[in-house]
Amino acid sequence: MARSRCRRVTPHEKANLSYVTDLDNDLERLIRARLGAQFPDDALTGEEYGAEGGGGPRRWSIDPIDGTGNMVHGLPLWAISIGLIAAGEPVLGVIAVPPLGELFWAVQGGGAWLDGLRLIAQDADEFHNQDNVCVGTNALRVIDPRSLPGRLRDLGSACCEQTFVAANRLQACTLLGEGAHDIAAGIVVASEAGCQFGTLSGDRLSPAEMVRRTPITCPTFVAAPRRLDALMAMARPLPGSEPSRAPDP
Repeated sequence: MARSRCRRVTPHEKANLSYVTDLDNDLERLIRARLGAQFPDDALTGEEYGAEGGGGPRRWSIDPIDGTGNMVHGLPLWAISIGLIAAGEPVLGVIAVPPLGELFWAVQGGGAWLDGLRLIAQDADEFHNQDNVCVGTNALRVIDPRSLPGRLRDLGSACCEQTFVAANRLQACTLLGEGAHDIAAGIVVASEAGCQFGTLSGDRLSPAEMVRRTPITCPTFVAAPRRLDALMAMARPLPGSEPSRAPDP
């Protein structure tokens, strides 16, 4: 459905001025229907519609199109994301990137995979000046880009960014403003590839804490452990902008 319709979508502005299309809505309804039929006890949540389904301890978190703005403008980098959260812990993630014909997936404790290839994030004590470091538009309004290493990128899809760190196409990415549906699948893929998570304010976060702190209010880095240490030591807020720290539960 996504491949056949991506070139003829009808976009509309949401309240936050981001785009939603008829394809976003139809895909989410399709995914909800299939998951609901297979797992009737599980809750169903997503970007475009309210919670529904069963009252069990598991919930599916769906982003039917992550990177809708890219798709609307014909930029071929967007993804479909399905994550499973059990008692607050993200345990399964599946991310399809139809423009690339790629499928990323991970199960907690079972590793991260790109189609049939096991993903292991490469690590280093420092960044090379040609390393790709992804920093989204929201984060660039808070972080001083002069304090960041490597070549700065913004791909316009948090799902692609997280999986691309796992696949060593990016050496780090930075999240800010994302909801649970944006990261529920990607953090399973990234963590199972060996990545960790840390904030501009100095907090180290588990995958469960990442979900709990959505929407993300403090720039949060995804990288292999030693690269994450280096990035957290280097990154600084823009003058006059201090990173927020999520309150304790």
